[in-house]
Amino acid sequence: MNKKLILTLYTSIMVCIGFATVIEKYRGTSFVSQHIYGAWWFSALWAILTVASCAYFLKQRLYKRFAVMLLHLSFVVILVGALLTHLFARRGVVALHTGIPVMAYIDHEGASLPLPFTLTLKEFRIVNYPGTDAPLDYQSVIQTTGVDLPSGSAVLHQAESVGEDLQSPTEVIVSMNHIGRIGGYRFFQSSYDSDGQGVLLGVSHDPYGIAVTYLGYLLLLVGIIATLLSRQTQMRTLYRKAMQPLALLFPLALYASPLHADGGLQTVDKDIAHRIGTINVLYNNRICPLNTVATDFVTKLSGRASWKGLSSDEVFVGWMIYYTPWEKEKMIRVKNREVQHLLGIDGQWASYSDFQDEYHEYKLKDAIEAMRHGDGSIDRKGLMEADEKYHLVEMFYRGEFIRMFPYRIGDDVNWYVPGGQSLPREMPVKEQFFVKQAMDFLTESMVTGQRDRAFEIIAKIKLFQREMIGEVLPDGSKTKAEIFYNTMRSHKWPVFLALTLSLLLCVVMLVSTSSGKWLTMFSLSYVILFTVYVTLLLVLRWWLSGHIPVSNGHETMLFMAWVLLLLSILLRHKFPIVLGFGPLVGSFCLLVAMLAGSNTQITPMMPVLQSPLLSVHVMTVMCAYALFALQLLMGIQAFLLIRNKKAAELERLTALSQLMLYPAVFLLAIGIFLGAVWANVSWGNYWSWDPKESWALITLMVYGVPFHRQSFGFFNKPLCYHIYMVGAFLTVVITYFGVNYLLGGMHSYA
Repeated sequence: MNKKLILTLYTSIMVCIGFATVIEKYRGTSFVSQHIYGAWWFSALWAILTVASCAYFLKQRLYKRFAVMLLHLSFVVILVGALLTHLFARRGVVALHTGIPVMAYIDHEGASLPLPFTLTLKEFRIVNYPGTDAPLDYQSVIQTTGVDLPSGSAVLHQAESVGEDLQSPTEVIVSMNHIGRIGGYRFFQSSYDSDGQGVLLGVSHDPYGIAVTYLGYLLLLVGIIATLLSRQTQMRTLYRKAMQPLALLFPLALYASPLHADGGLQTVDKDIAHRIGTINVLYNNRICPLNTVATDFVTKLSGRASWKGLSSDEVFVGWMIYYTPWEKEKMIRVKNREVQHLLGIDGQWASYSDFQDEYHEYKLKDAIEAMRHGDGSIDRKGLMEADEKYHLVEMFYRGEFIRMFPYRIGDDVNWYVPGGQSLPREMPVKEQFFVKQAMDFLTESMVTGQRDRAFEIIAKIKLFQREMIGEVLPDGSKTKAEIFYNTMRSHKWPVFLALTLSLLLCVVMLVSTSSGKWLTMFSLSYVILFTVYVTLLLVLRWWLSGHIPVSNGHETMLFMAWVLLLLSILLRHKFPIVLGFGPLVGSFCLLVAMLAGSNTQITPMMPVLQSPLLSVHVMTVMCAYALFALQLLMGIQAFLLIRNKKAAELERLTALSQLMLYPAVFLLAIGIFLGAVWANVSWGNYWSWDPKESWALITLMVYGVPFHRQSFGFFNKPLCYHIYMVGAFLTVVITYFGVNYLLGGMHSYA
């Protein structure tokens, strides 16, 4: 009875959390926070589950197995900490203005609550990335002064325990990823006034919950280590079973490469276009070569980085000079048939001129306006995609992609477009003339065929940049590396080649009766080359961006592919099956990364995402997802083994899958709670029931069930176990893709 009660409560909680994320999409965060996550019955479900589980632990004498007991105890402590936070924590916001003392904050219900000290905003500053106007950090300098507190005050005692003196003025800096701590209260950056004279700080006061929860995290880590080292768990038995040689895979289908267009256009000198591509510009709030802009521009319009044998630099510069013929070139890909009909084109290729009628009016204007007023007769996605491409060319004509002339005034650096008319008065006349005329002179030299003069003007533009902000400009090697990276990311054929080779490898290994030396050498050589390619992508992206590449969907898919390939190489001797699964899943990860669209661009990380905790959190979770993906493929392979009645191979495959379950679930658990610590440091709240958090927890709970094979005989049958593992992967898909593209939330950037 106790076991059925635990299973019922466990399942009910997962279902409630899952439905809550869907309801939040339509009713809002405040609704689900009040009626589900904050409701008494939801807390009661957790409380009853905890009590029932503890009773079951005692009944099963779990205390005799130290490692297993520690794991389960850690979750009990974490839940107790969450309950203490729910009961005693207070949160709200405080609005500060320069020089005005404040002694109260507003809670979530709109009530004004007193603070045991005064807060005064001395200064608010925005720290930019060097040489740009992109914010690197937001910093509020707060002066705090204590008030008369009772000698036995808990707040005073807590402040004294950490060495704070609330009775004398002190200064505290609150910035992104750096919380200000004052007398048991924590303050974190929320927003700021446009004039820079005021800020809105989040306030959190959690006297008990955080400490207890962090103790639970520590117990969890110790329990994981103890489980991995313990001889009383099933890991060693599973390891011995899985050590038997096994190398079977299954084939999957893929599709061919995209279309290619032919023809000739009025173009510019290739060498000149290449040198122009090396000029630094400000783009996406970072300093990068113009080649990056050109690559993104041509790729967004046509779906590939070259056109009719011309590089992105040649297309971009050619359009700048010979814009009339390029406006008539059908290089803008329009996939939606309804939009094709509105533009009056036959097929999916349109020119810029096709977007305008004979009166130069925008043909999609009425459709866009109707869509904004709720008309759903035309596919929204297709219409918005075509509209984005048209306005991309409009931005090109306004010069927004060629901000190449920096000028420093004090600590601020602004970038200006060629021929800019709104230049600062502080800029000397000579520099103003150069900014206004340099591109005209360069265009004239290209049109008249004066290559040497064109090279000289390009050199002078670079010299102007070095004189203005030479200390923050990327050096030549970094510029070359970025151009090389742009070339790598713009080619799709390596992804399709990897998919093709992975498929061929699967077929050969499937039909091969023995693992010959040639097959081993080929497969290992292929995986190593594949790993080198992905590693190069990651290293270049890391070097160019200045942060570990795990900040968006494209980067996390690249990292997941790298993890799978590395696992394939490291485990090839003991688990040959991984050498086949890894490249296949890694290839599909690359495909997903390629389809991530604009996320292939390198951009500065949001200030709140610059914490090293975030990088470790994402990498740990992605490693877990990689192992879950391998288990999915093992489950599908198990169905084939069951059909062919290969009992011995099925037993080894099942043991390997069960063995992988330990590091996969442990990595996911560590990743989730590292994310909680990061959120606590950045937002002042270690758990907010964001959809990504919620589905990650559901995934952990779903994959945690197969550990209890002694309690649920269902998992002792290989067929039932693998059916469950294949179905369980749906939670990973929802966590990563469903939340990002359907449910939204704070984590939808990843």
